[in-house]
Amino acid sequence: MLKAFRRRFIFLNMSLAGIALLAAFVIIGTLLCHNEYADLRTTMENVLKPWNAENANTSKNSTPQEEDSAENKDKPARKSEAEKANTEKPSEKKEDGSQPKNSGNKKTDSEKTRERNDNITTIFYYPDEHRYAVLSEIVVFDEDTDEVVHTILKREEDFGTISQYQILYCRLNTRTTSGRQVKMAVCSEEYIQSRLFRIVGLLAMAYVLSMLFLLVISIRLAGFAERPLRQSIERERSFVADISHDLKTPITVIMANNALLKANPAAAVSDNMQWIESTDRASQDMMQLISDMLTLSEVDKQPKKSNLVPVSLSSAAERCILQFESVAYEKNVLLEEDIEEGLTVYASETAVKRICGGLMENAFKYEPDGGCIIVKAYGQKHKACFMVQNKNSTIPPEDLPHIFDRFYRSDKARTQSKGHGLGLPIIQQMVSLCGGDIQVSSNEQDGTAFTVTFRRA
Repeated sequence: MLKAFRRRFIFLNMSLAGIALLAAFVIIGTLLCHNEYADLRTTMENVLKPWNAENANTSKNSTPQEEDSAENKDKPARKSEAEKANTEKPSEKKEDGSQPKNSGNKKTDSEKTRERNDNITTIFYYPDEHRYAVLSEIVVFDEDTDEVVHTILKREEDFGTISQYQILYCRLNTRTTSGRQVKMAVCSEEYIQSRLFRIVGLLAMAYVLSMLFLLVISIRLAGFAERPLRQSIERERSFVADISHDLKTPITVIMANNALLKANPAAAVSDNMQWIESTDRASQDMMQLISDMLTLSEVDKQPKKSNLVPVSLSSAAERCILQFESVAYEKNVLLEEDIEEGLTVYASETAVKRICGGLMENAFKYEPDGGCIIVKAYGQKHKACFMVQNKNSTIPPEDLPHIFDRFYRSDKARTQSKGHGLGLPIIQQMVSLCGGDIQVSSNEQDGTAFTVTFRRA
């Protein structure tokens, strides 16, 4: 069961985290790709703006053969212009004459721009003369240059993709002294695709690493989430074992007594009185257990800090002491009291009576004959405390953290059990309903002391 829960938790956690991360990476990838296209368009526009058509002496007619001859003739001059406008990078030096260091292996913005420039072909078209000139030819169109130019001219958008030629273009319409002019920058799709593939690859690697990291975190979180479930299952198993033992013992006694009564049907009642009394004690013990379980169930259902009213803690403590004076006399236990007058707390009257009575009953249950029990009620700033102390009984240190657990008893074999292990859990729940707090301390010198703190009215 726990393994299935662990696997289900990890699966759900990884699924939700994976979907969220995938959506985030898709958005980031889309933005990066959009920025890559925007940067390429900006670069193309910057490449076109410096070119001056008046200085572009090379012109071409629509005939491909004339294009090649004119281009080859003016290519050195254009190359010089292109190098000055796009590829030259001024030499940067520090004041001491040394070259500046580049941080790491990352490309600077200038290097990225130059990389884009090195993949761009520039074309000038003159509509009035029906001729065009190809400058800084990098993208080779073979004999389709004329068709590419006219295809770009027919497009309504100034920036876009022409799939049939696998190119991206940017168009800029201008007017010069010699007439209208259309500047075109063309870039191969392979360049932008390589950039996009690099972005996708990096994002995919980041996604995989993130999922691996989340897997490790999910495994750890599954362990934390499994812990309370494991504790709950262990408590449930312990509850079943405890309740079975506590119910099995009186039922066994009742069945055994009934068998003895049936074996002697003609015997007088006085002759079988010991079996009848034994049956009565077993029935009362079983009834007490059922009553405690019902009480605990009712207390669990009640909301905390509800219906709190001013209650006299001093009066409740004095009444409980009065009720247990006869028990102290029978057990020869010295009952000392120190009750401060006028202590009023916010609580439930029924709960205060049950808390005071339960703690005193627990004290008399474990205090040996001839011992001493101290009962105190005192104020403390905005709080009021009720304390019951056993001077001659202690709780083992290993049992202190568990005394408020249901059905928990120090006697694991239950051979000397004096209860069902529900009294203190009921008291703790009632203290919690009143918005209070209960603490326990135990040592050889002072014995065992239970202290309940209420909010003072």
